[in-house]
Amino acid sequence: MDLTVVLGILGAITSLSLGDSLEGGNPIHLVHITSLIIIFPTAMLASMVATDGEYVKGAYKNLGFVFKKNPVDLHARIKQIIELATLARREGLLALEQKVAQIDNPFLKQGLSMAVDGNEIDTIHETMERVIEETEEFWHGCAHYWIVAGETSPVMGLVGAVMGLILALQKLDNPKEMAEGIAGAFTATVTGIFSAYVVLGPIGSKMKAKSHHLVKEQQLMLEGIIGIVHGDNPRTLEAKLLNFLSPMEEKHSQFD
Repeated sequence: MDLTVVLGILGAITSLSLGDSLEGGNPIHLVHITSLIIIFPTAMLASMVATDGEYVKGAYKNLGFVFKKNPVDLHARIKQIIELATLARREGLLALEQKVAQIDNPFLKQGLSMAVDGNEIDTIHETMERVIEETEEFWHGCAHYWIVAGETSPVMGLVGAVMGLILALQKLDNPKEMAEGIAGAFTATVTGIFSAYVVLGPIGSKMKAKSHHLVKEQQLMLEGIIGIVHGDNPRTLEAKLLNFLSPMEEKHSQFD
């Protein structure tokens, strides 16, 4: 589980509740069922209008991706590629045929299959670059859905507040009920802003950020495939692939 997501949301709720409590309020009063119904479903449905159906489906199907740890292990992927490069350099590309069948990553499997089949480097590069572009476009579209939902939420909160005020003003003959109605109306504004900047919007941004790891892995694999076809020295190829690691990651060579 990605603790930055869970702790971020829970921490935001806690700090908001603590601030309200210190001012003598009761955080439970901020939870207004009507406001939740008006804002969340409406914002997500409105976001569907601005998003292609394929990406809407992908946004929900891959929602769990936001809460999971980064599935990409570049160190392990580099090690795998260097092992394949060593075998290819020693025994030739055809020696990879049996190994390719055992690869579970579709991108790497496709690229190496093209190499084993004797395709030119330019053909492999052009084909796999298209796959990378489509991957990037797909995840951008899925993330965009949640980002648009987040951008819509504050407006839906305002709509909910206005609707609540209209109903509250109809109770002028009962000041107590009118005051309760006004208080309930303003919870819609709070809910709308909260959902935009703590839940829906951040979910989209996190999905987009995590997808960059998937794209980087594909770029690394493509560089590795091209190196294997070129017959690059495994040590030299490894040094090139290690440059894909972020400055926060230590670069360990398996040849040391």
